[in-house]
Amino acid sequence: MSRIEGYGVYQNSYYDKNVQSRQTKETANKDKTGAADKSGQSELSYKAKRLLEQLKKTYGNMDFMVADYENEDEAATYLSRGTKEYSVLIEPDVLEEMASDSKAKDKYLGILDEATGKLDDMQSQLGARKDEVTRMGISIGKDGEVSYFAELEKVSEKQRERIEKAREDKKEDRAQQDRTKRTRVQAGSARELLQKIKSVDWSEIRAEDTKESGSRFDYTI
Repeated sequence: MSRIEGYGVYQNSYYDKNVQSRQTKETANKDKTGAADKSGQSELSYKAKRLLEQLKKTYGNMDFMVADYENEDEAATYLSRGTKEYSVLIEPDVLEEMASDSKAKDKYLGILDEATGKLDDMQSQLGARKDEVTRMGISIGKDGEVSYFAELEKVSEKQRERIEKAREDKKEDRAQQDRTKRTRVQAGSARELLQKIKSVDWSEIRAEDTKESGSRFDYTI
C-alpha cells in the first residue's frame, strides 16, 4: 500500500516500473563478491556533494568514497578501489550530517585527521613490511567509530626488478603474467592493524596469477 493516500492506479504503476528499473540496475552493478553496489553518492544533497568536493581538494592524498555498507568485508571491498595513499569510506548519512551541521563537521574532520595521522605514524613503524602494503584506508561509521584496513602484496625479487625498471623507463603499457601473493587485513585500531600486518605469514597464503602493467596491477583473475 502506498505511504501517501490519493495516488491510486498511477502510484502503483509508477512504483512497479521504478522498482523493476532499480532492481535491474542493482543486478548490473553487482561486483565480484555478489553484493550490489550501494553507493549513495548520486543521491547526495547539493550541500553534501559540495562538501565531498571540498574534502577531495583539502585531502589530496585520499580517495573519498560514499556508500552504505553492512559489514567490514563490504567496507573493505569499497576501500580496495582507492588509488591514492589512503582510502576513506564514509556513509551517506554521515556526510549529510557534516554538510548540515558545523559541529558534526568539526567532529568528523577531527576523527578523520586523527585516524590518518595514526596511519602516517604506523607507516614509520612497519619497517621492511612497508613495501608490502599496497593500500591503506579507514571507514567512518555513523557513530564515529573508525575501522582500519590494509592490502598487502608479496612479489618475487625478479618481478620487483621489472617494476622498478618500468618506473625508470616510464613504461605503463607492459603486461606480463606473474604469480603474486596478496592478502587483506582489517582492525579496530591502528595499533591492531600494525600487529596484523607484521603477523602476516606469506607461507600460508596461496599465490595467484596477477597481470602486471607497469607499476600497477590488474587483480582480475
